[in-house]
Amino acid sequence: MQLSELSERSGVSAASVKYYLREGLLPAGTPVSARKAEYDDDHLRRLRLIRAMLSVGGMSVSQARDVLAVAEDPAFGRHERLGIAQYLLPPQVTPPDPAPDAAAHAAWTALRAEILALLRDELGWQITEFAPALDTLTRALTTLRDLGYRADVAFLQRYGEALRPIAEAEYQVIEEIPQVEEAIEATIAYTVLYEPVVLALRRLAHEDVSARLHPGTPNPGTPD
Repeated sequence: MQLSELSERSGVSAASVKYYLREGLLPAGTPVSARKAEYDDDHLRRLRLIRAMLSVGGMSVSQARDVLAVAEDPAFGRHERLGIAQYLLPPQVTPPDPAPDAAAHAAWTALRAEILALLRDELGWQITEFAPALDTLTRALTTLRDLGYRADVAFLQRYGEALRPIAEAEYQVIEEIPQVEEAIEATIAYTVLYEPVVLALRRLAHEDVSARLHPGTPNPGTPD
């Protein structure tokens, strides 16, 4: 197919396709003349992944280029390829960092180590100490504590036990995708697009629990 058809079938504008070609995100097509090239289904698949990384995942062009380099490197296994793509996704919520002094840094380091120990030892999770989500958890608990709210590390165990089956169900779907680029695309989609689903269901569950604790009270938003 020519570039115009590639654009039409992928839903990506011709200008964007040309930009991805210039930036090295999309491999060049097969030349058929001095000014024309042919593209195939591999280019369609790559465009879907690029769109997932940039539009859905919010990655920069340089981050997307890093993911693609790993995806094409046979030295990396499937677990590493999917993991690196997820590591480069921006966090959904980033509370403020603690004050950059020695005491705050020591408290941060101790709390992060405590969270990692709980996930590894109590839940048995196989995660690395470099996972960006560990920093997100540490920031969140630090902010809660600074504001005077309960933020016990042990409380995270309930969340972990509830979310693990969800992660297993998602990755069963991803594992059925043999093509690595498509699996990376699915990993990004499940990570980014399903996080709002989890958060929304949690808020609805809060409403249900509160309503059961206070029977007979009008629900919020109920017309007078």
